[in-house]
Amino acid sequence: MHTCAIQTLAYGGDGIARIDGRVVFVPGTIPGETVRIRITQTKKNFARGEAVEILEPSPERIDPCCRVGADARVPGCVYDHLAYAAEVQAKQQQVEGFFRRIPHAEDAFLPPVASPAPLHYRNKTALHAEATPEGFCLGYRQEPSHRVLDLPACPLADPSINDALNAFRASADARQLLDPGGGIVFRTTPHDGAVWYSGDTRSPNCPDHLTAQSPAGPMSVPHDGFWQVNPAVADALVRFVMDTFAQDAAAQDILDLYCGVGVLGLACMKRGGRRLAGIESGRAAVAAARQNAKAHGVEGRFTARALGRDAVRLNEWMGAPCQTTIIADPPREGMGKSVVQGIAASGAARIFYISCDPATLTRDLTLLLAISRYRVHRIRLFDMFPRTAHVETFVELQRMAT
Repeated sequence: MHTCAIQTLAYGGDGIARIDGRVVFVPGTIPGETVRIRITQTKKNFARGEAVEILEPSPERIDPCCRVGADARVPGCVYDHLAYAAEVQAKQQQVEGFFRRIPHAEDAFLPPVASPAPLHYRNKTALHAEATPEGFCLGYRQEPSHRVLDLPACPLADPSINDALNAFRASADARQLLDPGGGIVFRTTPHDGAVWYSGDTRSPNCPDHLTAQSPAGPMSVPHDGFWQVNPAVADALVRFVMDTFAQDAAAQDILDLYCGVGVLGLACMKRGGRRLAGIESGRAAVAAARQNAKAHGVEGRFTARALGRDAVRLNEWMGAPCQTTIIADPPREGMGKSVVQGIAASGAARIFYISCDPATLTRDLTLLLAISRYRVHRIRLFDMFPRTAHVETFVELQRMAT
């Protein structure tokens, strides 16, 4: 056993202490706390431990809000013991740490945008099924065992999803619909209510396309397509993108990379955009983007291409570079080298990079800034995923005059 002081929070949520000069990661702890820990794993440069007793708790410690039963934490809810304002502050510090080596980034940060609700905000929940000697489990996988923690209700999910989950569990055919090792996804929108799907099977009220709300107006989304999971924070992000776009009347052409169903590009078109082109790998999403553009009276070119894998010449989808804003909202793995090189070569006036992983975001930005004449103009954190380790980050880059 060791007694130690927790100094800060690592990205991922673990508290950091030092014992005999070695960094020790301790889940479930808060900076300023004195804790008694047991070392569970020792590596060359660090160790991992578990808190056995909180000797001096932080004033930011709260009763855990994401637990099942007496002490089983809902997987992924790494901040359920921390006051929400302190969580947002910690995430801000973590993101600033990722940007420490990005030139001029320290002066570009805007105040973070917190979620109005730290619980019951998710409009989508994906659960796994598992057969056990005790019965049938439906919930999230636990680390490191990957066993499924049976979840009567998700503390992060919209109440309508938890109601649908309870109804599904009580249905006579629940076991027949789910294969052990398979899963089920619950989604909800104000227009459609709560629906579920598992493979090719759907609830009777699940249409081919859901109708989601956005600051740009209603959007058609494939029932299994991407849409941000926190509607309130997603709306704040879209409004911020719209307002930021409108500040430069000279860069009104839009190239929307990883455009999904088109919400960001269409939103900017409503704030003075002149031309819109979108590129997205999913054919169903591209079809929805075309449908959404038509529904909103916008002419847009959309194509199904896998950026980074398919050959795409970005300039063929742009007008004059000096009049173009590129929007990039890639998946968690980021854009990758070839897409970054293509953006650098495009010469676009502005780039809006939206990311759910600060590690891949700063990796891509480091390369982009090294091979082009862009500068970081503003950075803003949007806490899209309260109680979890994840964040959404917006970065605006502007091309410098030669």
